[in-house]
Amino acid sequence: MIGKPMAALTDEDGRRRAAPLAQSAALLATLLLAVVVAAAASITSGLTQLALTGAALGLPAVMLVESSYWRRVFLDGARPAGVHLAVAYAGQAVLVAAAAPWLPSRWVVLAPFAALLLVALTGLLLMRDRKLSWSGAREWWGPRRGSWWPYVVGVSAGVALVQSIPVVLSATAGYTATSVYRAGELAFGGTNLLIGVASQTLLTQGSSAPRRAYSRGAALGAAVAGLNGLVLALAPEGLLRVFLGPVTPLVLEILPLMTTQRAALAVSSIGAMLLIPLLSAHRIGVLDVIAAGLALSMLVVGGLVDGLDGAVAGLAAAEVLLAVTYVVLLRRAT
Repeated sequence: MIGKPMAALTDEDGRRRAAPLAQSAALLATLLLAVVVAAAASITSGLTQLALTGAALGLPAVMLVESSYWRRVFLDGARPAGVHLAVAYAGQAVLVAAAAPWLPSRWVVLAPFAALLLVALTGLLLMRDRKLSWSGAREWWGPRRGSWWPYVVGVSAGVALVQSIPVVLSATAGYTATSVYRAGELAFGGTNLLIGVASQTLLTQGSSAPRRAYSRGAALGAAVAGLNGLVLALAPEGLLRVFLGPVTPLVLEILPLMTTQRAALAVSSIGAMLLIPLLSAHRIGVLDVIAAGLALSMLVVGGLVDGLDGAVAGLAAAEVLLAVTYVVLLRRAT
């Protein structure tokens, strides 16, 4: 609702007008959801009530902190926005550490959510030129919905894909396959971090030469994924078992496939970010839905054909196809 629409706006004045509208709409939607979750918490008990109460506090807290970050990053720059974000989560950690020894166990569980909400509200009060309003939220939800709704649909398709992976793996290759895949994702934490940082940087800063940025970013992403896989292959199995658990031998068996899949994911993710300022919101949304559908289809087919190996190979093949597609689209758009 904020990041991609802001990236699609090229003029500074347009971003300054749109940023408070987008943040108002995002906060209003989250507050409404938090009210529903709080109502659900009030009619439950035990651990369910505790979890829902944490969600009711945490949802608006996280949205306020993260939406403020995305607003600042486009208006003030990445470094000041990053500092504000780091201060918010550091403040949360300090409050929890200071309060935890004095709180009952139930409140210790809720402390991180309450602390972040307190920090977020403090940051909101200190923010200059907030311009958050009900009318701004209505404008973003109403006349300007077309500038962001397709992005939400596309991201929702991606989230659905991520949540479907363990279900598909369990159905086609057994529950152990799901544990192996999750451990593999953990093992490629360095590559995952690079994907996140590179995607965020390209989204917020853009590029005056998208083709060159794609070639360099793709080479870097593939190299980091390959290095990540090499480190895992050379590391002592006993050390890996500390982090990955008893499925470590199975993770090492699919390491070449996992390395290929992570490298392809890094390359395609960079291409997807570079296309956002170049294509309309509708086209990006459709492209994201197609990408998620392609990956899910190849995941299912691969899992049915060859279990876990086939599923990972299917995901890798889908990412390779997407990377090639993004190259073609970048050439046409530039």
